[in-house]
Amino acid sequence: MRLGLTLPLVALAARQAVELGRDAHAVGVREVWLAEVGAMDSYALAGALSQAMPDTRFGTAVVPAQTRTPVVHAMAAATLSQLTGGRFVLGIGISSENIVGDWGGQTFDRPVQRMREHLEVLRRALDGEKVDFDGETLSMHRFRLQSRPQGRVPIYLAALNPGMLRLAGAVADGVVLNMVPESAMAQVLGAVRDGAAAAGRDPGEIEVVSRIHVHVSDDPEADANMVRMAFGAYAATLGYNRFFRWIGFDEEATTIADAYARGDREAVAAAMTPRMCDAMAVVGDVSAVRQRLRAYAVAGVDTVVLNPIWPDPARQRRILDDVWGCLDDLDDTGELGVVRGT
Repeated sequence: MRLGLTLPLVALAARQAVELGRDAHAVGVREVWLAEVGAMDSYALAGALSQAMPDTRFGTAVVPAQTRTPVVHAMAAATLSQLTGGRFVLGIGISSENIVGDWGGQTFDRPVQRMREHLEVLRRALDGEKVDFDGETLSMHRFRLQSRPQGRVPIYLAALNPGMLRLAGAVADGVVLNMVPESAMAQVLGAVRDGAAAAGRDPGEIEVVSRIHVHVSDDPEADANMVRMAFGAYAATLGYNRFFRWIGFDEEATTIADAYARGDREAVAAAMTPRMCDAMAVVGDVSAVRQRLRAYAVAGVDTVVLNPIWPDPARQRRILDDVWGCLDDLDDTGELGVVRGT
């Protein structure tokens, strides 16, 4: 299992994120995955980090497909491939109706078909082809990258629900997961394997990257409340709500969706049971974090990407120190090899 870090973290400005990346590199971090919602531009930050963290693999986990054109995605990926010496992974996803529709003013429908077409034109462009494409949701004509990547850029697909998971298995180089508990990993990865099998691919060649939101403490109730505050809105969005129903949280998901539709954020938080909070994040003392990270590796995750969920930079650094320290213990057991990068 490879171990990586999410950047940027909540409450960090861009220069602080680069400083944290430099500090993380000094203690052995060689894997950084950049999330993008409505704060920093992942491509720009990856470029800055690449100069502060040599010999590091960078990936996006993830950028939304429709907030940029495929031309912009392809140019950014090619640029970052050059800046990182060929160690860049383009992680892309359909995102949510809030980000794409409400914020971006783009049509949010037919998600699997849209992603299939985005992946096709991006793969062709990054492989150096002149792209002429007329699909059902996307058109692109006479485009060829004028500055080529260094080697082949892997394209990973963010996926939660069965259709997108099968698409990842069929056409992507890897799958990026978020808020998937280890207890649901067999169900989720089963859909990826089904997609790979239908396309005649070896599912063992598809890397599984899982973003894990983590906090180290000895106050379970405070931890659960923090998860409710941070992620209640996620559970209400269409894709995540459907996902939690699929993996066995139907009652919670129904109550959350109803409360969110009424604008009752307190009811959204109240509907997030302790079991659901545990599914969305890894919280607890060092021993609990250690055991759950072991469980993710056993369940089939190749790369764990840690996201410390605390809005204070000093506390974020302490959480990372705690987690990195407990992983030394994991290595010592001989039961689970953990590497801090590639």
